[in-house]
Amino acid sequence: MNWLRRIFLALVAAAIAQIIYYYPQMPEVVASHFDGLGAPNDWSSRNGFFGIYAAILLMLIGIFIFVPGWSEKRASFGMKIPHRDYWLAPERIEKTKLFFRRQMMIMGIVHLALAIYAIQLAILANFDQQPRLHTSIGWALGLYFVFLIGWLIHFYLHFRKP
Repeated sequence: MNWLRRIFLALVAAAIAQIIYYYPQMPEVVASHFDGLGAPNDWSSRNGFFGIYAAILLMLIGIFIFVPGWSEKRASFGMKIPHRDYWLAPERIEKTKLFFRRQMMIMGIVHLALAIYAIQLAILANFDQQPRLHTSIGWALGLYFVFLIGWLIHFYLHFRKP
């Protein structure tokens, strides 16, 4: 688990470095939203662009670092998992909590990596005279959804009837 947390925190550090490095290089007005073909269709100030990115980072940190520990302390922890009487039995509850924490950290790593990649593509697009988002964002989103489906199947199968 600690190695997953270290990867997550390294990605947080990379995102902060990305902001620090690119913020002064960006124009005052940046293309901040792109259509399905990669053409910009909305613009924002540099401060707004990086402010929203910072807010997304804070949200991801909150969700994937603090929420799992908080939810474990709630009386309703695990109420929605199948076969909860088995998985929340005193002899298995610690393993169940560890599984939840590990899965949340894996999901956090994937979400954060996707956010960093998408922002990097948007930043690079803004360095062109005619901003255009690179087509690799489609592949990244496709891989993300394939991962998400696999993750959900793994999560569900973990809690199947013993």
